[in-house]
Amino acid sequence: TYVQFMLDFGRDLKPDNKTYVPLSPLSPLCPYHSEDTAGGSFRFPPRTQPVHAARRALIAAIQVVRERNAGLDPAQSDWVSVISFDSLAGGGPVVQQELTADYQAAMEVCTRLEAVGDKAATTATEAGLIAARKHIQPRSAGGQGRENANKVVVLLTDGVPNLYVSSRGEIDAFIRDNPRPEFYGDGRYWCDAALMQTLKMQAAGWQVFPVGVGLGTDYGFMDRLARLGGTADDSGQSARGSGNPAEYEQRLTEIFKKIISSPRVRLVQ
Repeated sequence: TYVQFMLDFGRDLKPDNKTYVPLSPLSPLCPYHSEDTAGGSFRFPPRTQPVHAARRALIAAIQVVRERNAGLDPAQSDWVSVISFDSLAGGGPVVQQELTADYQAAMEVCTRLEAVGDKAATTATEAGLIAARKHIQPRSAGGQGRENANKVVVLLTDGVPNLYVSSRGEIDAFIRDNPRPEFYGDGRYWCDAALMQTLKMQAAGWQVFPVGVGLGTDYGFMDRLARLGGTADDSGQSARGSGNPAEYEQRLTEIFKKIISSPRVRLVQ
């Protein structure tokens, strides 16, 4: 169908090498519309799943953070940031929103999130985790984070990685030096690379919450991420999203709220 054709080209590809499809926010023909959300009314590009559910659920989660921080000095509030990691082209992952206590600005960024075209490998999970670590680590280490704040990474993805940036030698050496049953060790470097970055964060005292959405999620991989990220449940599992588009938003919102309310995560009482 024409809709599927536009989805295949996503936000970044041009069928004729000149023109974006109308579903892309980069197209002047993109038909924006207004919707009410938990965080207020916003303008969105067309609704496509699971992206639109993720937009709305992220806004709902940030609204919870805003309510918990109401009346606080921004310097003492929880800070949030948004990073996309659906390509290695053009410089790789993008910090869509730098760390901020301006929750309205972070919500606005979420409204513009849109999937790339489905014509190549686009799940750069390891690169996204590296970008997150570099951005929210303390300023003394070159990042934008505060020295004594808890560092929490929520990894939202609809599938398994298919891109990685570390060398195979680096990954092999890390696994030898840090043996864990969660590593595959069988040549699936695209998975082990993301697991390696997660363990590095956990070793630094950070928490990594993997959250899956859609039918393509590999929960075996997500569970490994959760165990290495220090956030698995008592059964060693990560949070479970839904494969039903009608349930995407509600389930994601529930997961995000649970993460934010975790005693290990909350900075503000």
